[in-house]
Order: sequence, then structure tokens, then C-alpha cells
Amino acid sequence: MEIIFCPKCEVETSHSSHLCDKCGLDLRKINDLLKKGDISFNQEKYQDAISFYEKAIKMGRKNPLAWYGKGNVLLKLGENSEDVSLCVKCHLCPVLSEAFYNDAISCYNKAIDLNSKFKDAWHKKGIALEKLGDVLDAKKCFETAKELK
Repeated sequence: MEIIFCPKCEVETSHSSHLCDKCGLDLRKINDLLKKGDISFNQEKYQDAISFYEKAIKMGRKNPLAWYGKGNVLLKLGENSEDVSLCVKCHLCPVLSEAFYNDAISCYNKAIDLNSKFKDAWHKKGIALEKLGDVLDAKKCFETAKELK
């Protein structure tokens, strides 16, 4: 039997019950939202993906996977906003991409605060920092991710 922590109340809960022993949170609903978010992200339905991740966050704010998923969408939206073919002669693109990257970093920070050994969150935070030109902090994130292998 696998032991997990409820993302709402942080109590150890047996995975086989699918309900938190303390608050009754249905852990299957959160996992279902995360899966739907991942599917939407892979289908490039970014607004849908954010919606699913935010619903999972509302159910349990202490879920690093939900924050990580939302960060991935924001990182992708930042990369897409840099694409000249999406916005010809638009002076707002650099500002828009910067906002997406900063929001992605905030999400990755929340995921890392909840699980300091979340290797992928450290790596993606490094990518977002690199996009913002913060090479030194990005390098630290990449090194931390590498150490967590």
C-alpha cells in the first residue's frame, strides 16, 4: 500500500482508499484533473490545460504536480508569444513573453516549495530564467536538477 499526502490537509493517506482519511478529499478527482490538463497541454489546448490545473490547485493548493503543470503551460505560452509569425510587428510580444515566464517561475517555485526534490520543476525553472536572460540563476537551477538525478 502506497502512502501519499493529501494536497489539501497534508495528512498521510493510503493511496488505495482514494479519499483522504482526514478531510475526505477525493484524490481521484485531482488526478483526473491533472491527466486532463496533461492531455490538453499535449493537444496544444493551453487555456483548457490551465483551467484543469487551476481546478486541481483549488481542490488542494499543496499539489506540486498541479503547479508544475500550470508552469509548463505558461512557459509554452511565453515561447509561443516570441514567435514572430504569431504577432508581426507587435511591440508587446517581449513584454507578454516576459510576463508568461515570470508567472511560470512563480508556479515552479510553488512546486519546489512543496517538493524541494522535484527535479523537473528545477529544470523548467532554469529554462524560464534563461529565457529572461538570468543566466546565473538558470545555471544554479540546472545544477540543482542535475544533482537530483
